[in-house]
Amino acid sequence: SNFSDFRTSHRMRYAFSFRGYNLNNSRFSTENYITFRHTLNDSVSIKDALRIYSLSIKYDFDKSSSLTFGRKINQKISSMGAIDGLQYEKGFGNFRLGAIAGSRPNFQDYSFDFNLLQFGAYVSHVSNKPGNYATTTLGAVQQMNAGKTDRRFVYFQHSSQLAKNLNLFGSFEVDLYEKINNEVNNAARLTNLFVSLRYRINRKWRISASYDNRKNIVFYESYKNFIDQFIEDETRQGFRFGISHRATRTISWGVNSSVRFQKSKANPSKNLSGYVTFSKVPFINARATLRANFLQTDFLDSQIFGARLNKEIIRGKLSGEIYYRWVDYKYKIGDRVVHQNIGGASLNIRVQKNLSVYLYYEGVFDSTNQTYSRFNAKLIKRF
Repeated sequence: SNFSDFRTSHRMRYAFSFRGYNLNNSRFSTENYITFRHTLNDSVSIKDALRIYSLSIKYDFDKSSSLTFGRKINQKISSMGAIDGLQYEKGFGNFRLGAIAGSRPNFQDYSFDFNLLQFGAYVSHVSNKPGNYATTTLGAVQQMNAGKTDRRFVYFQHSSQLAKNLNLFGSFEVDLYEKINNEVNNAARLTNLFVSLRYRINRKWRISASYDNRKNIVFYESYKNFIDQFIEDETRQGFRFGISHRATRTISWGVNSSVRFQKSKANPSKNLSGYVTFSKVPFINARATLRANFLQTDFLDSQIFGARLNKEIIRGKLSGEIYYRWVDYKYKIGDRVVHQNIGGASLNIRVQKNLSVYLYYEGVFDSTNQTYSRFNAKLIKRF
């Protein structure tokens, strides 16, 4: 439920999630995650309201080969997103050979779209040596649009433990096809590069670094509010560095920074954030976190300060959370300044072993005397 000076609306969301592995001791497995959303008193169509994020059946021919039919994300080529159609994989020792044939979801409503055909193959190597786990995938994919070549690219993904406490993840794509003004170009172009390193110095200190030039990710559904989504979008690309420290058994802190730049000097951003967490606040036995975030972009500067308190009220039955944020936006065009006070609270109630209820409220009060509130209730039943 959203309440504001402009409009009040109430949205219903139904979700069904089911996973079954080797059903009834057979060779069949399944994975499903489907949602249906609509706003009360508004017209609704099945195409707009229904979202099928996963709907697949897997058949194991033996321990080393399988065939999957339906919509599913392949973890070995995960950045491609969901694949609609057939996925076959065969193992040879530490190697896995795979092939895909089908289509991509529609870009606008995530429905099945057989005009967006795609097919490809990949080879993957998995090493399970103690203390030196590594998996590498190399693939080639052809994507179509209305029967014509839309994209042709090579995909690479690698994850490994380079040394004790040092982990590496990297992926990139190299495009091999481009058509502009009816002129085809097959020159190789590096796209969607991402590299991440994580190092645990000891039990108290950890550092991480990454470089990201991937295109922005499209979220068809997200529980993040506008501020969190905005910061994520503005800091996703570029260099990022983070450090965290566990000062005592109950106190930890961390600092993260990122910078985005382009050769054209367009759309730069700088971000600095930090937090301090107290895992056990004296007298009230709760968890508290203080956060600060400073963001500079080409069109605004923002400062955000927040505090969050979590507490288990009745052990195993009832837990709650309250938080507050002070937000300051300064737009560089027009020198417009916006101040916001944001407060929220939530309760998580475990009614029975497999039945729980979640209640959430957030209110936004800004310097223009406008008020925006939202209330969310969630019922979860597990079987």
